[in-house]
Amino acid sequence: MLECLDAWAPFSTQESYDNAGLVLGDEGMLVDKVLVCFDLTPEVVLEAISEGAQAIISHHPPIFHGIKKIDPSTKFGAMLKLSIENNIAWIALHTNLDNAWGGVNSYLREALKLQDAEVLVSMPGAPRPDTGAGVIGNLPAAMKPEALMDKLKKLTGAVCIRHSEIRHKVKRVALCGGSGSSFIGEARRKGADVYVTGDLKYHDFADAAFDMGLMDIGHYESEHFAVKLICAYIRKKFPTFAVLVSEQSENPVHYY
Repeated sequence: MLECLDAWAPFSTQESYDNAGLVLGDEGMLVDKVLVCFDLTPEVVLEAISEGAQAIISHHPPIFHGIKKIDPSTKFGAMLKLSIENNIAWIALHTNLDNAWGGVNSYLREALKLQDAEVLVSMPGAPRPDTGAGVIGNLPAAMKPEALMDKLKKLTGAVCIRHSEIRHKVKRVALCGGSGSSFIGEARRKGADVYVTGDLKYHDFADAAFDMGLMDIGHYESEHFAVKLICAYIRKKFPTFAVLVSEQSENPVHYY
């Protein structure tokens, strides 16, 4: 299964800071049932045990930074202990899926029907020339920023959208699922009327130029459909394979 996932979203195309791929487990273990989630939590591991899944595929890597201590009383320690005891593997499809043409950003591109679309920041040396972070393209017709935000809310389930002051209609849209603040400059250089991403900071909005608007739809909201993409791909490649969507996978950010 790892080879099949690698053919779709090559692990070699993940960003240098990332930890996508097989995070826990043996490459040679037999798997016929997987549980797919957005974030791996102890509740998801218990769900996998209950369902008899041998592997959990998450979008966000469960191990991202260096580990100096494993304490079973913590959330991470608990889910690691449970997974090892029950021989459950962890696999992550993160920035390699974001960077794949047909991955997270491509989903948003297709949903918005962007035309003449291209990668926002290409990845030199990648297996495919259309590999890279973000997407930029043109809407079928210019629209008011409020209309675009209404569309984004329906598409992503965003409860609210933080945005800069936008004084013009928008047609050329740049977008990047997840935390995309580092690509604001590239979106502006490529002539975007608006840049849509997640996790923008106060000063990103304060420094925003009037010629390009910013919209922060939320980190989870901009990527949660990665679960649907992963499930659809595995079911297509392995028709007899049991692929379950976690019922315990939810947005850790709540709104009041």
